[in-house]
Amino acid sequence: MRQRERIISALKGRGELWEPAPGLVGLSGATRARLAEINATLAVRCRAETQDEWSVPAALPLGVLERADYFASFPQWLTMATHLTDDTRKLERIANSACPSHEAAAWGVTPTVALPPAVCYHIYAALAGTVVGARRIVTAQGGCWRHEGDRFEPLERGWAFTMREIVCIGTESECVDFRDRGIAVAQSFAAGLHLDSELEAAEDPFFAPTGRGRALLQRLKGLKQELRLPIGDGDTVAAASFNLHERFFGEAFDIRLADGSPAYTACVAFGLERWLLASLVASDAPVLEEVLR
Repeated sequence: MRQRERIISALKGRGELWEPAPGLVGLSGATRARLAEINATLAVRCRAETQDEWSVPAALPLGVLERADYFASFPQWLTMATHLTDDTRKLERIANSACPSHEAAAWGVTPTVALPPAVCYHIYAALAGTVVGARRIVTAQGGCWRHEGDRFEPLERGWAFTMREIVCIGTESECVDFRDRGIAVAQSFAAGLHLDSELEAAEDPFFAPTGRGRALLQRLKGLKQELRLPIGDGDTVAAASFNLHERFFGEAFDIRLADGSPAYTACVAFGLERWLLASLVASDAPVLEEVLR
């Protein structure tokens, strides 16, 4: 059994981690406290970059994702949200069913919103049609959803997970400088948790069968880096990403600079559950002894 599997098994045995469904994880006790500590420390580091912190909605209109060309890029991940019909006959049928959960699944209305696959889409949508006269940096944290088939692993790869992001809107040089600072913040954060880290170039899994997907892949190729942390047995996980988007979102959402040109954007994203997993696996992390005691 791999080290991280032994840790997850121990947490389940202590009742500090449970999975109500594949890809969904709950935490309590010392494990939840450790995640809260990681979260609080990271938030402080992000606020050193900007005091402009947002609370974002729990869902996104599908039109926002269309505007971002998401359906040509990552349709394989999307989770949509719906609600039950208001047809009283159908509601009565659900209420009187011997298996109402099964019956209810058949009577959702056509969805108009999705559960967010990333936090940054909220920010681009909120700033759509505006002029950014000076560089703007925003941070926000939220729940994100990406359905990756049967690849779920507790804390490592979830259907639902938590992301803290920092987004920069400005000139090309401002976004490059911001990305470089974000890398330094992530590396320092890893060192503070006694975690080794490795920076490497990466690519998003664009949905290449579409022409637009292939074009996006070529356009954004080489603009993404990831910070990978060890999770035992020679494996690593991408716990932070650093993304330059050039003018892609500036054009898509009509976000402009003072001179009228489309803004450049960049974002730095941290997957909190993955930081927790790496800290649990690290042999010199005090929490490991506490959890397995």
